[in-house]
Amino acid sequence: MRSLFQIIRVLLAGERRAYAQGMALSAIVLVMGVALLALSGWFITAAAAAGMIGLGTVFNVFAPSAMVRFLALGRTVARYGERLTTHEATLRALSNLRVRLLRGVLRSPYRQIERLRASVFLNRVTSDVDALDGLALRLVLPGAAGLLVIGISAIALALLVHPSIAAVILVGYGIGPTVVFIWGQSRADAPSRKAQAGMQALRSRMIDLIATREELIVFGQVPSARASVASASEFQSKNQSSVERIERATGLWIDLMGWAVVASALGIGASLVQA
Repeated sequence: MRSLFQIIRVLLAGERRAYAQGMALSAIVLVMGVALLALSGWFITAAAAAGMIGLGTVFNVFAPSAMVRFLALGRTVARYGERLTTHEATLRALSNLRVRLLRGVLRSPYRQIERLRASVFLNRVTSDVDALDGLALRLVLPGAAGLLVIGISAIALALLVHPSIAAVILVGYGIGPTVVFIWGQSRADAPSRKAQAGMQALRSRMIDLIATREELIVFGQVPSARASVASASEFQSKNQSSVERIERATGLWIDLMGWAVVASALGIGASLVQA
């Protein structure tokens, strides 16, 4: 987790303003989505109740309908602005990170640079850095905005409905998934590192096998080289499977929490209506 926070700090360092704007827009998108769902549910229920008691002809449908359209269009516009802002900031942050990596290598002692394998280093600067785009776009910003909106929704439910429902929402959607994420990350740390090391070994051994095939044929070492490549592939595949199992288990626990929150909120709401 410490390494993850260090990478997040590096990515956000030079683009704080853009990421702050993106987080604000992301929070607006979520707030409008919650408001749209709540207003739609109220609108349908109120219209049905007005029809059952004979007040359907005098029920005002124009104001809620206009509000539904406003929230739907506003959410679309806010989502577009959030994607545009955060993607542009992420591209700039990754470009700056690549420049920092190259500058750090150029300032290193010559012997240290000499020991670097060109293929491994090139992969670090390209694919590994490219993989960080999801860190801000799919983890940090959505997670922070989601926790903020969950807190706001819990406060609103505590004031408008009942504190027990607010507590269920806060624990089930805010605290619970955070704990599951930390648990999954801690379990996946070791196998993911091994899977990455296995991928690097597989790439290097495959390149060596192709580049030195003539020497390997002359000295009769082709079977040994092939066995080495197969061993690296099996090692990488085994650890990658472990990471995927942890990912599926994490997703299952989060889904179960979501269903439990819905069932608990409905049960509490039904008991409150009866009371």
